[in-house]
Amino acid sequence: MTHFNYFAESEQPGQERFQKIRDGLFGPLVRFLIRCRVTADLISLLSLLQLVPFGYLLLTAETSQQIAIASIFVWLHVILDALDGPIARTTGTAGPAGAFTDMCVAHAGMLITTCILTAAGFVNPTVAVAYVSSYTVAVAFTIWLNMIGHPFRLVIRTKYLLYALITAYGLFGVNLIDKAVVVFCAVHVLFAIAGFGKLRRILRNSPAE
Repeated sequence: MTHFNYFAESEQPGQERFQKIRDGLFGPLVRFLIRCRVTADLISLLSLLQLVPFGYLLLTAETSQQIAIASIFVWLHVILDALDGPIARTTGTAGPAGAFTDMCVAHAGMLITTCILTAAGFVNPTVAVAYVSSYTVAVAFTIWLNMIGHPFRLVIRTKYLLYALITAYGLFGVNLIDKAVVVFCAVHVLFAIAGFGKLRRILRNSPAE
């Protein structure tokens, strides 16, 4: 697996195995999409576009059932985001540029979802800013550490938990989103601090040019 990713050291072997399993499961669909001239970049764009109906439905929702329907589009975003890699590998176009695009799409999805939740009144604006800021910094440090060969042993990513909480609210009417985002923010602040400290130690111990 390329070092250009945001997986922890302990996750990377498992991610390579999961990647092979996912490629096998998606194989028939991937081959069909390729025959239809669908590219990995187009899938990435379609993935982000799923957040348009999600945003509309969430912002206009009057019942928890409508929120549950809106959450379907978040998971379509996730599923489509998982398809671009298999398409790129099957067509021989996989590489750092595709990995970069994939990470940007995944991260943009989290940012857009958080903004929509904030606009809909589910997340306090100050907490939302702290969350997306700390998440972004933590991800940047994680990628940087992977690229220089000093990955974290463990990384916690909260975006899927956030998506699950939206779904849970729609299905069960229990809204834990605002409280959870406060906890998520604290987690990513700690990771950002840890990443800063680890990178600073590595750079301080690097030989001078």
